[in-house]
Amino acid sequence: MKKILIFISLFFCFRIYGFNFLEYFDNRSYHYTLNSYIGSDYFPDRDENEFSYLEKINFEIGCKYIIQQNSSIWMDLSYKNDLFDKKVILERTGISTIRGSWEFIYKFDRIEIGRYSYILNRNVYGIYFDKGVIEDYRFNGFQINKEINSFLISGKVGGNNFNSSLGMLSVDFSNNNGNFEIYYLYCGRDRLLNMPMHAFGSEFIQDLYFLRIYNSVVYEYMHAYDFTHNTRERFANLSELVIHPSDALSFGSCFLYSIFDWETDEKWQSQSYLEIKFNKFTNYAAYRYWESDIGFDREINIINAYQILPVWSVATNFSYFNPSIGTDYYLIGFQVQIDYEID
Repeated sequence: MKKILIFISLFFCFRIYGFNFLEYFDNRSYHYTLNSYIGSDYFPDRDENEFSYLEKINFEIGCKYIIQQNSSIWMDLSYKNDLFDKKVILERTGISTIRGSWEFIYKFDRIEIGRYSYILNRNVYGIYFDKGVIEDYRFNGFQINKEINSFLISGKVGGNNFNSSLGMLSVDFSNNNGNFEIYYLYCGRDRLLNMPMHAFGSEFIQDLYFLRIYNSVVYEYMHAYDFTHNTRERFANLSELVIHPSDALSFGSCFLYSIFDWETDEKWQSQSYLEIKFNKFTNYAAYRYWESDIGFDREINIINAYQILPVWSVATNFSYFNPSIGTDYYLIGFQVQIDYEID
């Protein structure tokens, strides 16, 4: 009740003194993104419960306001379904100001590395869809950027409740065809082993005529707080090559790999695809092969999409799984993708 009274009082103050709060903002933009999958799995060898309902919803809406000159604030909200827990999450918010070649930022956001794969971001129901597969941490703190010609030097200092302190220093070089970034990341408690971590890595995207090359790699060194025992190392790499000889045809492969201490917990997957476009129709077929805990698994994924609007597509999504241990099964469903932005 007290909050409502305060809001009403502020509203009447603005009306009495002729102050329009929105006039303080010179410009604003909005975006709306929805990636949704609805379907079912099918186990033909079962006597009962052959089908089960599957659902995945990633929805995000956000706005950005320009405050006076060279300063802005932004906020993005998302809705994600996690089994029976439906929740709205504050994905990111912050405020920034530019002074010459310097930019000063306070923000709540994510540190995500390894999320720009073209192949892994086609199947909405895929396990790696729209994720930072190399690094992924919540971040709350300060960031300072310094621009020098084509280089951007960036430093972050902050943290979160789970990972404790976080710090990152990066150097980014950009040109018309892509960019290359090298970085150092420190984490007080890493997301995998809950140990202090020092990470060194790079991320590379380049478009060369009919080729798109993407690579993201990291080396992590984790240690106990006394530096005397329980040290661990982790190496992870995501490499991708996409060939698009024409607007109607593209194909390529990606390889995701990680290992601890150069000998244990080795995990990898490879995925290749072929895509053909005709007018508003897009036909996509991919073959994924990976090492699981009980052997090797294989998946054939076929997506047939129709572009209703430039910002809106619908598609059937079919997968056939052929595990090395166990029986074959299927996923049958459809996905909707909307990506709309207005200035």
